Amino acid sequence: MQSVELQIVQGLLGLLSLAGTAGVAYVVPKVKTFMDARLSSEQATVANSVIDGLGNIAEAVVQEFNQKVVASAKQYGTFTPTLAQSVKQDAIEAVMSQGSGLIALGGEALGDVQKLVSSLIEKAVAENHIPTQQNSAG
Repeated sequence: MQSVELQIVQGLLGLLSLAGTAGVAYVVPKVKTFMDARLSSEQATVANSVIDGLGNIAEAVVQEFNQKVVASAKQYGTFTPTLAQSVKQDAIEAVMSQGSGLIALGGEALGDVQKLVSSLIEKAVAENHIPTQQNSAG
């Protein structure tokens, strides 16, 4: 049981590198919640912590990809369904890589983690949608 606790704490604290100072306010209560509830609902807590952690990573990845790829492509009219699918796949791979510790921890409890990550990416995209802009240069 201590091994699972250590993995959760390490996984959640790893989010601090992505979230910066604001992440402390998020991560610390999650760690405390886990410690308080581990005896009665360890699997549910693990699953919720993994989902929350991967959701935060997905949010950060989508924001970064929006800044680096999507906004420019939409501005210049080069954002196509093919590019959108490619960016989404790259985002999934980035979340899977950055959240590998959480994925290892939650894989058994959550099942198809890649499908979960894909859903979290979709949610983050919807929350951070960049409208298509008309290129007025001409």
